[in-house]
Amino acid sequence: MTDEQAMVEAFHRTFAILVQAAPTDLDEDTKQLRIRLIQEEFDELKEAMAAGNLAAVAKEMGDLLYVTYGTAVSYGIDMEPVFQEVHRSNLSKTGGYKRADGKWVKPSTYSPADIDSIVEVQREQQSAERLSVHDAVAGVPRSS
Repeated sequence: MTDEQAMVEAFHRTFAILVQAAPTDLDEDTKQLRIRLIQEEFDELKEAMAAGNLAAVAKEMGDLLYVTYGTAVSYGIDMEPVFQEVHRSNLSKTGGYKRADGKWVKPSTYSPADIDSIVEVQREQQSAERLSVHDAVAGVPRSS
């Protein structure tokens, strides 16, 4: 987990906001809250950009990152390996071309991000950690 996500997790714990230890879906109310928070910060970023206020742009980008990391914390998703995989995938766009609107078009060699396996590994790691803690509390000897 990045330092930034860990800081947001500490914020969530301080203010009793949902923190999950492993990737888990959210109830509908929490999903709607996370959507509202992200949308609010995105709208404020657009306003700052339109005004040309660089300090406000930077602040609103920080706020948007904060609520995005908060959403990851509530979902129980460690974003560090996710971001690394998205970055790897984005770099595989080499050989494509840029459209007139500035979007980069993927070449045939593009390799999509494999996020499913990252989420599954995070679920398995948490499950193994819970089992290990349970065994330690129950006095089950560790195999060597």
